[in-house]
Amino acid sequence: MRIVVDGYELGPQGAGVGRVAKNILPALASRLEETRFFVLTREIALPFSRQNIQQMVLPSRGGYFRWQNGPFWRACQQLDPDLILAFNYTLPLLCPWPSLLFVHDISLLSHPEWFPPRTAKWRGFVLRYSLRRANLLIVPSQATAEEVDRHLKIKRNKLRIIYYGVEDKFDRAPPEAVRRWKEARGLGSRRVIGFLGSIFRRRHLPLLVTAVNNLRQEWPDLFLYVVGQNRTYPPEDIASLLSQDWVRWDEFLPETELPFFYSACEAFAYLSEYEGFGLPPLEALACGSIPVVLKRSSLGEILQGMAEFVEETTVEAVTKALTRIMTDEARGNEIRKNFEIRREIFSWPQAATKVADCLREIKYKKL
Repeated sequence: MRIVVDGYELGPQGAGVGRVAKNILPALASRLEETRFFVLTREIALPFSRQNIQQMVLPSRGGYFRWQNGPFWRACQQLDPDLILAFNYTLPLLCPWPSLLFVHDISLLSHPEWFPPRTAKWRGFVLRYSLRRANLLIVPSQATAEEVDRHLKIKRNKLRIIYYGVEDKFDRAPPEAVRRWKEARGLGSRRVIGFLGSIFRRRHLPLLVTAVNNLRQEWPDLFLYVVGQNRTYPPEDIASLLSQDWVRWDEFLPETELPFFYSACEAFAYLSEYEGFGLPPLEALACGSIPVVLKRSSLGEILQGMAEFVEETTVEAVTKALTRIMTDEARGNEIRKNFEIRREIFSWPQAATKVADCLREIKYKKL
């Protein structure tokens, strides 16, 4: 079998969709040794050691839609694949090939107000088309499956729920290594509350800043460390919001530093009202940092028993939750123990095995 992979989001940073692709592909190739994978990217991605994976770089000059319906589509015509494996929500508008599509969430359809009107209308159309056109859809949670069903009425036998994984590198770093990392980042011996992810309005960063400021009355050395790019719409002045001397904001951290970042946090705050899965809280938990999250969308499902949940988007509720995690050691240990019990279900090799089953299903049943 010849499979063309849409690897547009694969790259050195490996965040979001790219992280899913880079973890699934090598494990998938090892399970389907007779299959040839042609991974089409817009830049040099991570090296693939498997002999049945070939990377082809197709430079991008006009955004994802133009890339997918231009260079990617032309390459597919030349390669004549048996199947398209698409990691980034959509398929080319002309897609005569069988396809397996990853749908990480459908915020474009369920919350178009979070996007510029033209973007929501056009991208929403392409997303609807792609979800209906694909032979099988992979979604990362029961919550996302229910949302797809609610908005599109797609047959349930077309959906496959596959949980994402936590990489082995995410583990609690040694205290001395964390201390050195904190000093290098200008944090010294301060206590840290962290956030990592793209900054959207739905993730309530202003609420977190206010709550941490309240906590500083009891813990004056408390520091808020925010990692992520500002993608708010309508745009918020995040630079001003994070301009206090007790806040550090980096748009990006190297992959090698992420375990130190997570390990340095007293708590990891992820006050998102909408997620298809939510990898950062699990990665933080693997490094010993307790997630404080809103009990909304998939987060309540994925993190059941493994987070301190906030029921309301109020300063008082967030402050109370953060305080509990910083003062109740038994509660933190209970959450960590629950994660260790459940960690094996968040496995990239296990996810790859299920994806391989989906590919075989399309091939042999011709869905």
